[in-house]
Amino acid sequence: MIDDYLGGEDWETPHPDMDLAEAFGSILEELAGLVGGLAADGANGSANGGAFGGGEGRSDQAGRASAARRILVRAPAIVNVLLNYKICAEHGLPFHPTVYYELAEAKRYRLSHPIGKIEEANRLYRQAIGLARSAYRLDPAFPEAARDFGGAMPSELASFVYSGARDKYTWRGTEPALVRRLADSISANGRPDVIIAAAHGSIMPALLLSEYLGTSLYFIRFSMFKRSDDSPIVSIADEAWLAAWKEGYALLFDEDVAGGTTLSRFRERLAPLFARARTACVIRHAGASIRPDYVGRIWYD
Repeated sequence: MIDDYLGGEDWETPHPDMDLAEAFGSILEELAGLVGGLAADGANGSANGGAFGGGEGRSDQAGRASAARRILVRAPAIVNVLLNYKICAEHGLPFHPTVYYELAEAKRYRLSHPIGKIEEANRLYRQAIGLARSAYRLDPAFPEAARDFGGAMPSELASFVYSGARDKYTWRGTEPALVRRLADSISANGRPDVIIAAAHGSIMPALLLSEYLGTSLYFIRFSMFKRSDDSPIVSIADEAWLAAWKEGYALLFDEDVAGGTTLSRFRERLAPLFARARTACVIRHAGASIRPDYVGRIWYD
């Protein structure tokens, strides 16, 4: 796991690596190299050579940490870009190389994408979640899988410019020790069958959480502040896919809870789809109106 290499990070201050604007195809290629390098390093033993040098010197450790951090902040692009593509396909929005459209704009465009395009978008989206998880696991099969994925996706996605910015709450909420603490408290009361996370902010920590818990993961777009969503964007395809767990236990997750509105609305929309649902976040403000069932840390600033 990439967290093996992230022990020296400052999790209070967002790292500059969060600031990026790169073509999605380039991100996939970079991830293939980074994951392949760390996977080989772990398999060979860092003291025996590998991708980051032949010893345990400070420069070797810094190189591994830098690679792990770049994987941490770039692998979510796989989910993010394919989720955007899926939203555009399902809601009649254009496929644009740099624009994240608001749903309100669908009324202006009124496009009708073929059913095959919509089905393809959903299939690729589900694959994207698994691919991002395998990057965090440092799966040796990831480089080939990433290149296969890049070859199978629509050509316009390779040029899509994925952008990220330093967000202190997402960064703080991704601290592996906190996410693992949250996972331990959740599993102590029974492991969920599936995690449903609110995208986009929760992607990084949710990928970690799902790996720590060893459970299924799915993302529903609900971004009140970055995308002006007033409710979770749940499609017929989403409900059909999630129906596999309708008799089970779903964990509804957001990385941070400040006021509580996002997670409250997320719970109202999604909890009825499952026999049992609980809520969780990594960090919660002490003054938040909602008290999730599981919290990694309470903050006060």
